Amino acid sequence: APAAAPSRRWWLAATASDEGAVQVSKDPETTRRALEASRLTSLDDRLQAAVSSEGAVPGATVLAAPLSKRLAWTMMDKKYAHDMLFDVAHMARHVAGFEKLVVVALDQKTTRACAAGGISAASAGASQSNGVQASGKMKGVSNSLVEVVQGAKFKASLWFVQKGYDFVFFEADVWFTKSVDVLWSAAHRDVVTYQESRTLPLEEVDLYVAAHQNNPTYTNIGVYAARATDASREFFSGLLEEMRLKPGKHDQLLFHNLLTWHRMKPSQPVPGNWGDAPKIPRPTNPAAWAFIDNHQGVASTHPIITQDTAFVHTLGNVPLDSQEGKKIQSKELGAWHGLGSPPGTPSYYGASAHDGRTKYLALDGSPLNGISLCERGDYHNGRVAKARVAVLLALAAHTGRVLLLPRVVVDYHQYFLWTFLDLKSVGYGVEWRETNFPSNPRSWKNGTHAFGSTARVSLQKHAVGTMTGAGPRWAAPPKGGALADLLAAALKPHDGAELLLVDLDFSRKGGKVGFVSTLANCESEQACERRGIPWELVQLYRKLRWCGDYIDPDRLAAKSFQGWDCFGKGRAPPAV
Repeated sequence: APAAAPSRRWWLAATASDEGAVQVSKDPETTRRALEASRLTSLDDRLQAAVSSEGAVPGATVLAAPLSKRLAWTMMDKKYAHDMLFDVAHMARHVAGFEKLVVVALDQKTTRACAAGGISAASAGASQSNGVQASGKMKGVSNSLVEVVQGAKFKASLWFVQKGYDFVFFEADVWFTKSVDVLWSAAHRDVVTYQESRTLPLEEVDLYVAAHQNNPTYTNIGVYAARATDASREFFSGLLEEMRLKPGKHDQLLFHNLLTWHRMKPSQPVPGNWGDAPKIPRPTNPAAWAFIDNHQGVASTHPIITQDTAFVHTLGNVPLDSQEGKKIQSKELGAWHGLGSPPGTPSYYGASAHDGRTKYLALDGSPLNGISLCERGDYHNGRVAKARVAVLLALAAHTGRVLLLPRVVVDYHQYFLWTFLDLKSVGYGVEWRETNFPSNPRSWKNGTHAFGSTARVSLQKHAVGTMTGAGPRWAAPPKGGALADLLAAALKPHDGAELLLVDLDFSRKGGKVGFVSTLANCESEQACERRGIPWELVQLYRKLRWCGDYIDPDRLAAKSFQGWDCFGKGRAPPAV
């Protein structure tokens, strides 16, 4: 297996130890100071150290000032930070336009990565949650993570407004597509103002909160902005008390109910059917609040992005679930930023992804350049998809290229491979990119070309074809050569091409004695090699994990949902 990608190697080195973080840092002394600050006893002190290192100054911003002037902050654990920490930091500054950014790091690895990368951070690990939400449990997610995320989120919010910092909070799975300042015009003043608590101009509200795209009157706490006022301080103090009184409740529900609590008039009776009514007393300083327009701030399990969209929040059915699913869905949507990276490493998108260090491999010669399960002899044969993916991954590993995930074509629909293939089983030795990568202009080499150079090779059972301007040029494979030798010889002349398109014609026909059946069923190294199947390919095929024997026909790409992600859920393919 080839070495991991440069950004992955940086992460492993930076997070292995404090000394590792110092060694990869471009400013070792600043990194040492950040690591020392992360060991301060109280969360208050760690937050103070983080905002001081960022140069943020307390004191309410001028009312007319744009949102980008406020302190921005987010929260991350290693599941997000390992491949998107620098993307988020770059996006926050260069897309959303925030001048000050602090990351609340939920584990030691994220804390070290922030210190090594020069990103201001405050550590809020599980041992420092002080029991907030200690008895709250959610099926399928770590209870300790729930404690940290829900406790630290609102503790930090209260700390910021107590210390006089106006702020904008956004979760790690929120992607800004344009300046945050466009949200000042997004309070849909003539749509649902009866649901809001606002008689003031929008810029003067205490809280400015995202809503759901399919429900513009229900809170989404993936993004919210707060002014440092007595009302916002009472709101977040009350929210922490509600969490203590209702340890099993979802934090977003508590937030939404408290907004309603602050909107009600003192004499207004509590509805008898409001079972989740807050237990704390009515506020003495009711917060004035407004919803962000639900199409400018898009929060949904199936986000619909428009030209007006300023940020996208990919949602799941369960809080804190399927981080990898949220990531790849945002990539397929074109929302992923992808222009930030650890120092000295190529980025996911952008110019450094085309500087010669990164080269790509994609499937060629099939309908829609996908794995078609509509062919004669291979109709609805899930093993064909599994075998061809194994070959593509083997070629990517052999050539050191990044694999562009092929789509799967079945009857009337197209499907994303990540709903079927467990990408965790691929490991970090082979990099991959989402199916829509080449159609996303952010990934292109320049304004007119997706890649700098391209080569096309067709691997047939008895010939190798190279596409030229005059058409394919065919050559016989080495006589008596094994499949591995054939592949190596065919691909070697094209090492310089940035994108290599490969037609795997030899792997098509499944049948009872074809390539697919042999790959799936040969029992030993000798038997596999005798039938022309490299043993390394068989091992890779057996290593891969899948969600089902066949693609789920209901999970079509047109309705993609992060909860369909197969990451970490797959099983080995059975031999037939």
